[in-house]
Amino acid sequence: MLALGRTASLGAFFTCAPPAPSVLRFATSTKTKTNGQRQTDVSLLLCNHAKLAQNSMTLIRAAPGAVGIATRELSRQSQQTARHFHSSSVGKSRYSASTIMTSYHKELLLKDYDIVGFDLDGTLLRYNIREMSALIYQVLKQFLVEQKGYGQDLLDQPLNVDFLQKGLFLDGPRGNVLKLSNEAHILRATHGTRLLNDAEIQGIYGAERQWDITTAFYKDPLSTWNGAASTQMRSLLDYFDMPSALVFAQAVDQVDREKKPTAGEEYQVWQDLQSGLMHIFSRDHFGNDISLYFKGMRADPARFVLQTDASVMNWLGDLRKSGKKLFLLTGSNVDFANLTATQALGEDWRKYFDFVVTYAKKPGFFTLQRPFMQVDVEKLEELPQEAQEIKAGEVYSQGNWHQLHEAMAKMLQKEPSKAKALYFGDNIIQDVYTPVKHRDFDAVAIAEELLLEDGKYPYAAELDSQLWGSYFALDCTPTLWASFISSYAQLCVPSVEQVAQTSPDKRIICSNPYGFSPRLPKELETVQLKSCWRG
Repeated sequence: MLALGRTASLGAFFTCAPPAPSVLRFATSTKTKTNGQRQTDVSLLLCNHAKLAQNSMTLIRAAPGAVGIATRELSRQSQQTARHFHSSSVGKSRYSASTIMTSYHKELLLKDYDIVGFDLDGTLLRYNIREMSALIYQVLKQFLVEQKGYGQDLLDQPLNVDFLQKGLFLDGPRGNVLKLSNEAHILRATHGTRLLNDAEIQGIYGAERQWDITTAFYKDPLSTWNGAASTQMRSLLDYFDMPSALVFAQAVDQVDREKKPTAGEEYQVWQDLQSGLMHIFSRDHFGNDISLYFKGMRADPARFVLQTDASVMNWLGDLRKSGKKLFLLTGSNVDFANLTATQALGEDWRKYFDFVVTYAKKPGFFTLQRPFMQVDVEKLEELPQEAQEIKAGEVYSQGNWHQLHEAMAKMLQKEPSKAKALYFGDNIIQDVYTPVKHRDFDAVAIAEELLLEDGKYPYAAELDSQLWGSYFALDCTPTLWASFISSYAQLCVPSVEQVAQTSPDKRIICSNPYGFSPRLPKELETVQLKSCWRG
């Protein structure tokens, strides 16, 4: 999770009824990895959907007009209508020798990995999402009023938690909030807080219900990370981001009440909100009370940070005893990381890891060659000195995967190409897509939304939106995030604690071929999954 600043196709066959031949699209190749080497693509000659190989897998696409139902309930007849989706343009899924794919499940064998890494926020530690959302929501509104001149009535707007959802997109110029399908069609949208109907969505985005910037994100998320696209669009990737959607929408409502932009004019709300996010999350503001977010966190960390179960710490110890090298990689600066990790893991939290890297600036950590900076662990600050060599047991700032991988491989007495790495994280782009797509990682995605079905999850109001529908699917259509997870994650689990119940030498067996564990989300069960993968 971002706390500061900021493949032959394996998809899933989602369908509500037998597919019409005219809409079928099939994956054509699959790559697997054995002992660090990629095998030659295997062509899938699927000429007749009636003769699909039992062990192949594809996401199949529907006609754009059938993608999103914004305002009306599905009738019994429409529930039986086929909707098919195809995710090959997102990229190729990779399944290592450590993940065994069958028609029925995926399996992950931890003992096959030499190196295991972890994100901190939302992964090794969890937040009280209710308290965290309320804090971020309030301080962002206050920033817009006090620093950007928005009306005082913005502060009086209520926190409507049903508007919150991880994974939404902000269309800054138009003042819209979007939910996307697995092929970047707009499933549902609001202007400000007002839900748009199908005709309005198509009037704005065309019959295909697509925006070129979010389509570019779907094809290559990193292409929109910086530059012009980032000034127009924001993807809300984690629980720190979630309140931004409501603040943005309510600010747009206020602009509309006071002076709605005329044709050709663009809303400036996103640029103002972006300034607010940079202000409250800037590492320079941790200790000086300028950021009301950090001020609140420092005053009462137990209010916001949950204690990690002891089974997780015991499991981390078991991983190290089994000979694996462990690292912690977080976007948080060392002072904030120490505050939250101490609350969740204990004052001796550093002992669980061979390396600790803070302010890692993901996803660039995996794709760039930034130097490691030395850290003063007593003063909890980054020093203006590069680390020429990184050593086990130390804490560093910034850095890059290439150098960290080499250091751990050397400790293992292996060539880097032979030192297999697995990473756990909750941010699907920073922690899953990027290391898997751009570096030879495997990844486990963390999604607390999987906890909603047990009926005991304390933050259901914040994560189970009736307005936006499930994080994983809407009206028989997989979301963009369900597609990314099935394409790039070895497994998707609700918490590290679940994985910690399995010893390093035991298989983690998933009951479905898409990686969701301990079970497939109910929203995906209703769309009749069929396994169609050959490898």
